[in-house]
Formats: sequence, structure tokens, C-alpha cells
Amino acid sequence: MNVETQFVRAMVGYALARAHTQRARGAAAKARGARRRDELGASALEWAIISAILVAAALAIGLVVRGVIDKRTGEIQNG
Repeated sequence: MNVETQFVRAMVGYALARAHTQRARGAAAKARGARRRDELGASALEWAIISAILVAAALAIGLVVRGVIDKRTGEIQNG
């Protein structure tokens, strides 16, 4: 498994864990009567979307950095 795949898997795992945590917090808040159920789902969805955007941005940055490093490595090897 290459580095990019490992990175993506880790970031997706983070996003899913974050969404799960938000859902659990929402359930606890509901038990206290702090929010309505539909607001809890919206909050978890917002966190999932934010996490997905962060995963995509991190992946894009990683690919750009890897491209620059590969280019410079080739220049060094060619003299």
C-alpha cells in the first residue's frame, strides 16, 4: 500500500470517527433536552462535510508536495 493510500485511509477514518463523536455528543445533549433530534443530525452532517473538505485539501497538498519532491529528486540525479 502506497503512502497516498495510507494517508487517505487515515483521513477518512478520522472523518468517520469525528462524525461518530458528534452523533454521540448530540445523543447526550438530547438526553439532557438541549436540542431537537433534527438539529443533531444536521450537526453531524456538517462535521462530516467539513472533515471531507479537510481530507481533500490535505490530499491535494500532499500530492503537490510529492510532485515537487519527485521533480527535484530527478534534477539532482541528472546533475
